[in-house]
Amino acid sequence: MKNVFNYQSTQVHSDNVDGTKRVRTSRVSIRGSKGFKEVSIVKNGKRKTSKKKLSKKEMDCIRKCQFIPGLFRDCERCLA
Repeated sequence: MKNVFNYQSTQVHSDNVDGTKRVRTSRVSIRGSKGFKEVSIVKNGKRKTSKKKLSKKEMDCIRKCQFIPGLFRDCERCLA
C-alpha cells in the first residue's frame, strides 16, 4: 500500500485596523498529490476568502519542512 502524504496547517491572526477588529486565517492543506492555500479575512462580520492551488515546488518545500517566504502573498493581493 502506498503511503499518502497528508498535511494541515492553520494560523489565525487578529488585530485592530482603524478601530475595528480584523481576523485573518491562513490555511494550507495537502492530501496526496493535491493541495491548496487559503486566506480568509473577517471584518465587521463579513468574510472574504481567496483560495488557490499549491504549485509542485511549494508542495515539495512543505514536504521537506522548508520555510516559503511570501506563500500567501498572491492570495492576499486578491482580497485587497
